[in-house]
Amino acid sequence: MSRYLRPPNTSLFVRNVADDTRCVSEDLRREFGRYGPIVDVYVPLDFYTRRPRGFAYVQYPFFRWLSSEGC
Repeated sequence: MSRYLRPPNTSLFVRNVADDTRCVSEDLRREFGRYGPIVDVYVPLDFYTRRPRGFAYVQYPFFRWLSSEGC
């Protein structure tokens, strides 16, 4: 399959996520939810400390939500 036939990426990379809060994914869902419906929020955890690594991915259902809403 050609790379031009693939659907566009629908996830948004968020960096500088503070790890001092207990519910990081819920906070991100609330903040980024105003730009459109959210499918998933993924916050990677450190293997040893089990704390957030400082970045996250917010996935939207369609590419048009990211391109047309804009900040």
